[in-house]
Amino acid sequence: MKSLLPEASTSPLIAALYGHLEATIHLVQVALKLEWTIFSRLLAVLMFLTMAYIIYILITLRHGRHPLMIWEKLGKPVVKIFRPWTFARLLNNSDPYARSIDMRVSTFSRGFCTAIMRDRHSTHNTQKGIHPTALATFAETTGGLALLSNLKKKDKAILISIKMEYKKKARGLLTASSDYTLPSDLEEGRHEIKTEVVVKDRMLDTVAIGYLVWCVETKEA
Repeated sequence: MKSLLPEASTSPLIAALYGHLEATIHLVQVALKLEWTIFSRLLAVLMFLTMAYIIYILITLRHGRHPLMIWEKLGKPVVKIFRPWTFARLLNNSDPYARSIDMRVSTFSRGFCTAIMRDRHSTHNTQKGIHPTALATFAETTGGLALLSNLKKKDKAILISIKMEYKKKARGLLTASSDYTLPSDLEEGRHEIKTEVVVKDRMLDTVAIGYLVWCVETKEA
């Protein structure tokens, strides 16, 4: 380190002050380098553990049948940042047709689901808007997640009817939401359940409404 002392001779007091200043600067530089080294190593370890946990989740839950449980497992600190992407990978594995649309779940709780779909060229029709079948897939997937979050492990649900009402040409980023709570006094057996999904664009205009009819088979836990 280059000395801060002037070339001309100075008093011992000034020399001591300059020496103390040089030592302080050097000490600060060493401390900063040490702290940065420790921080970078901790960050690397944290990233490694996060990616390892995500890979573990992808492997162990790839055949999971309860989407809400999977969503909640992905809600841990740090991992939560990657939750939409990780959940989308697991969803595409269980429902391969959902890969045809670029969908991400943004909010998911018991009986409620909100998802977004990006505008991609592969989902366009001849009018350069999002194809009606892509909107139907978006609505069916979102509504299915909201319904499945109400069911127990042994319960089953299958879509038996879907009706779409298209209100506006779909372009850009879309948001779909579905809210349904299964009756608490529902008896064991087969039931016909109707749910609704509303699809809106970034201007909050309703693009489409999906009316879904499900055959739900409930069993004792």
